Amino acid sequence: MSEWELPKNVETQSIERVGGGFAWESGVYDATIKMVYLNQAASEAVSFNIILEKNGGNMAELRENFWIKSGKAKGNKTYYTKDGKDYPLPGYSLANSMCVAVTGESLAKCMDSVEKKTVNVWNSELKKEAPAERPVLMGLVGKPIKVAVHQVVEDRTAKNASGQYEPTGESRTVNQCKFFGNCEGKTAEEILSNEAPQKFDKWAQKNTGTVIDKSTKGKSNNSAANIMGSTPADSSKGSLFQTEPPI
Repeated sequence: MSEWELPKNVETQSIERVGGGFAWESGVYDATIKMVYLNQAASEAVSFNIILEKNGGNMAELRENFWIKSGKAKGNKTYYTKDGKDYPLPGYSLANSMCVAVTGESLAKCMDSVEKKTVNVWNSELKKEAPAERPVLMGLVGKPIKVAVHQVVEDRTAKNASGQYEPTGESRTVNQCKFFGNCEGKTAEEILSNEAPQKFDKWAQKNTGTVIDKSTKGKSNNSAANIMGSTPADSSKGSLFQTEPPI
């Protein structure tokens, strides 16, 4: 079995729930995958890093990383155990959703297209992005995709004297991908179950234009117009890909 395949006993969970550069407004977008590469943290946790470009309108990039394998302390696993049952890591589910949406194949299968390429990666010593060799999933690069995106306000964090990350008192606006689909409007789960496309429309009806405020700075009205005081994610102040893994 490939190291990227989930064990047979892992209970997959739906990530396509309809509920609840500059950040994209919450909504459903047709986009192109500009880059997908793997990175490894000091803990040995592995991230699946994506860069998306909208197909029209404001061409700001969306960048996000999904943690698809836990660190050494937690067994270098693609899944976690809760109440005696095994579940895919949330980041693994998102990366798998993208792979199915683009190719119809699983994340484990898409790993067969990995090639070493030079990409710009955040360098903590230089405090900026610098060229480095990383595994790139060439089978996904340049492909069209549909994505449901939330706009999120979160705390900016920095290391304290003990080396732990803590809120700085400032917030920033970022994007979080919820799930992926193909250009015909079928989500990854609808593709696998051969269902009619409907989840993107339902999600958009409930979530377009909303903002999720996860910051501790203070809660505001849940609309895009009311978060203009928060700072959009700015690559000049650090890569979105430098976030410490929660796993």
